[in-house]
Amino acid sequence: MTGAAGVARRRCSPDRLPLSLRLLLVASLLVPLGFLGGVTLYDRHRLYSEADADLARLSAVAKEHALKVAETNALVLDRMEDRIRGLSWDEIEARNAEIQRWLRGLDEGLAQITALHLARPDGRVTTLSIAWPTPPISVADRAYFRRLREGEQGLVFGEPVRARLTGMVSITVARRREDAEGRFDGALIGSILPGYFQAQWHAMDPSGRASFALLRTDGQVLVTHPSEGSGLFEPPEPASVPEAVRNPSSTGPIIERFGERGEWLTAFRQVGQYPLVVSVTLSLDRVQAQWLADTAWTASVCLVVALALGFTTLLAIRRWRSEQAMLHRLSQNRDALRAEISRRETAEAGLLQAQRLESLGRLTGGVAHDFNNLLTAILGTVHLLERHLGPGADERARRYLGLARDAVQRGARLNASLLAFARQQRLQATSLDANALVQGFAPLIQRALGEAVTLSVQLDPNVPPGRADAAQLEAALLNLAINARDAMPRGGTVTLSTQVAWLEAEQLVGNADATPGLYIAIALRDAGTGMPPEVRERAFEPFFTTKAPGKGTGLGLSQVYGFIRQLGGHVAIDSTPGEGTVVTLFLPAAAEAPAQEPSLPGPIPERLCNVAQATVLVVEDDARVREVAADTLRDAGFQVVVARDGPEALALLGRLEPVDLLFSDIVMPGGMTGIELAQAARRLRPDLPVLLATGYGGPVGSVAGPGFEVLAKPYDQAALARRIAELVMERHRIA
Repeated sequence: MTGAAGVARRRCSPDRLPLSLRLLLVASLLVPLGFLGGVTLYDRHRLYSEADADLARLSAVAKEHALKVAETNALVLDRMEDRIRGLSWDEIEARNAEIQRWLRGLDEGLAQITALHLARPDGRVTTLSIAWPTPPISVADRAYFRRLREGEQGLVFGEPVRARLTGMVSITVARRREDAEGRFDGALIGSILPGYFQAQWHAMDPSGRASFALLRTDGQVLVTHPSEGSGLFEPPEPASVPEAVRNPSSTGPIIERFGERGEWLTAFRQVGQYPLVVSVTLSLDRVQAQWLADTAWTASVCLVVALALGFTTLLAIRRWRSEQAMLHRLSQNRDALRAEISRRETAEAGLLQAQRLESLGRLTGGVAHDFNNLLTAILGTVHLLERHLGPGADERARRYLGLARDAVQRGARLNASLLAFARQQRLQATSLDANALVQGFAPLIQRALGEAVTLSVQLDPNVPPGRADAAQLEAALLNLAINARDAMPRGGTVTLSTQVAWLEAEQLVGNADATPGLYIAIALRDAGTGMPPEVRERAFEPFFTTKAPGKGTGLGLSQVYGFIRQLGGHVAIDSTPGEGTVVTLFLPAAAEAPAQEPSLPGPIPERLCNVAQATVLVVEDDARVREVAADTLRDAGFQVVVARDGPEALALLGRLEPVDLLFSDIVMPGGMTGIELAQAARRLRPDLPVLLATGYGGPVGSVAGPGFEVLAKPYDQAALARRIAELVMERHRIA
């Protein structure tokens, strides 16, 4: 006994935490820390990989641009050589005016070239494209000219120099001219402004993350971006020239690190077969700073999570200790209570036993009576039906009993959600909860969008009640969703959101129905093709559509526009081609709370039960609902034609079948909703009455102006037959 009591005391001790709580406390620290470490390592690898990829891409583009410039200059020098081929310098001097005009025309046709020269073997410039008559200029002291005179072949790229005539810094591209014996006979020279390269590099990297340079393979810098100083560069020390510049690769980039800490990442690429190299440099300090910023953000999130988990664990520990302390006190009081009970047990045993039995009897009898009453009512009704029908019950009666049991089960499961989605029954603007309506209607919108489009719902919990007709608001949202789906043929994400908005007078210019104040904004945003300004300006016009023939009527957005304006609300549309469209519905705020659900309608009046032989086309994809609706209408005296979906119903209407009314569900398979079916049916038969049904809430019997009347599911069978009879009688009366 003593050992057992000791174990019990240790088990109840509030000072020793159980293993589960200790593990939870450790996990609240280690899990966020492990997540932070994993994300940090991944993010560092990603950022450095992106830096390498950016270098490879930028250097490839810069190399191609430089190659294009070099090849263009080579072609220009070829044309210059062809122009003076076979001419001596005296003949060139004699025809200098003609040649200068030709050079000027060639120069003006190329943006990258600033000047073209013809230089004699002694370095004197004979012809200059940018000046006439030719000023007395000599290039004999230029390094590139000395290299040509010493026998260097091909294109020679001179270091940046300041032009004697214009004072501008330029890069020289020159080629040796030879006489018939192969002796040096002057030079063909072109000048390029460094700004031509710098403009291209800035366009490639407008944010300025990278720095660019064009170098000769001997290490001489020709151009840099961002530019440094005057743009003139001293010859480099041979030992300081990187190996990737002296011996560049012709197949791909060479990426190396430079700096005391290796903080610069540079990619080198050779420009074709020319003695040129382009380099692109990124600062790893900037990459490191981005990584640190991302890490700080991730760490802050992990810290919040760790604090939340730790706080939750501490609350659990505190509660556990409180419970253990209470159990410990109860254990201490137990012995005292046992002693007291022992003293009174003999005297009170009889009385306590009698009172306990009496209380248990009353409780058990009452519960059994009430429960048996419920069971008796249900089972008695079933038995009465079975006795009434007897063994000769036909298949239809047995099917009705099965449908009744199935409907009870399905109704029990669906009742809570359907009540949450229910709205005012009258067709008028009422106070409603926009968040609840959007949340309840979201499944239908998702079905209308299809599997390729994802619906994201973002609700502001602080929105006040709004004033609207719920059925029409649902129809408007469905219309917008279908437009969004059609604008995203490859799929994507549609965002449906709510928030509080305050509209000023300047935002309501042109809308005399709305007044400045508080509104509830319901926005539907897609990531589709978007609309250009001229289409956006006409989007609300009736019958205006950019869809292919047969794909839309052009009435969807106009109906939304008219409905919102009649409410005293406002509609805004914002669209950018290639980025998507957002349509925002501004509902007036309601002063009163959302309205409550009205009572169900009464029985069918006798005078409405005599619509002789009217034919109703019932369109419903659920076989059980379709069968019950069809049998109900047949019992009410109607002729019934059924269809499983919209295309089948249109086929029946197209065969000129006699139909007095179309009754259809809204959400159906086959690529066509009930609204689209009703619109198509009205085009075939303009005077055909239409009644729609939906299981997603909304007003019962609401009429959507130029739209269609909507009946909310689950509907009373008597109300269904009554309303169909009224619509058929109204049609006959008009006819």
